[in-house]
Amino acid sequence: MNNATIKYKIVEVLNYAAWYLQQTGHTHNQGRDAAKYVAAEVIKKEMHLTDRQLAEYLSKDEIGRILGFKEKVCYSSFSVMRKRIGVEVYFNIYNKMIKEFFKGKQLNLICQDSSDVPAFSSKDNDAKVGYRTPSKREQQTLKSKAKAFFFGYKIHTIVEVTNELPIAFIIAPANSHDSKFFKILFNRVKDNFTIQYMAKFLADAAYHSTKILWTLRESNIIPVIASNGRRQFKSETPKDKDYGKRWAVERVFSRLKEVFGMSKNRFIGIEKVGIHIISCLIAYFLRYAK
Repeated sequence: MNNATIKYKIVEVLNYAAWYLQQTGHTHNQGRDAAKYVAAEVIKKEMHLTDRQLAEYLSKDEIGRILGFKEKVCYSSFSVMRKRIGVEVYFNIYNKMIKEFFKGKQLNLICQDSSDVPAFSSKDNDAKVGYRTPSKREQQTLKSKAKAFFFGYKIHTIVEVTNELPIAFIIAPANSHDSKFFKILFNRVKDNFTIQYMAKFLADAAYHSTKILWTLRESNIIPVIASNGRRQFKSETPKDKDYGKRWAVERVFSRLKEVFGMSKNRFIGIEKVGIHIISCLIAYFLRYAK
């Protein structure tokens, strides 16, 4: 986005953040003061800035005045405010924005998957060892296409396919299996959005289980899930014409990493890593929600 677009759209984040903070007991002035730091984090992801560079940018550019920053912004204040505001505020701001976007609309294609976010330090006590499937680009240089181990976190998300927007997500240590997060994410989607009768749920073989299939059918949703070849099942890719649209979630992850720097994590601890990831999600929403 260019500077003019950022200025226009970042005010939306500022207003959502101020509204939520005031709902949770902050005064008007307290809410606006904290909200400007949430908006600043989103600018940081959009423009690939460090805290020091962000402080310099907001001190000199008109957008700093729009958000309510003084002429001289101290870069250390961003770290202080991230800790003070907390990940829950960022989480609820994104949820408010995405719910408003889909208000009055029905979901007919959704898909679920996860993506890796490496830990910044081997001393991160919240991060765990997990595995991921290398990207197509990585597979071209690797001898094996097998899943690779890494140390860090995963973002598990359900994406609305048509608009390619994440509608529910969880950030967790990397050692948990993807299917573990189906129920909580699916329930969030059902609680917050209107799902069309006989909509389709797209997923790879990691989500192929009797419990998941039953839950979807019970909710009048068609499961379009690859079978994993365990027990009585044969490994098989669904013949459904919409299964190929599952790649929408991969495109979302690719943009989050390449456009907004989600994989370039510089934080330690799940709380700070969560703020980093959700700031990327908000920046993604501002750019791609149309």
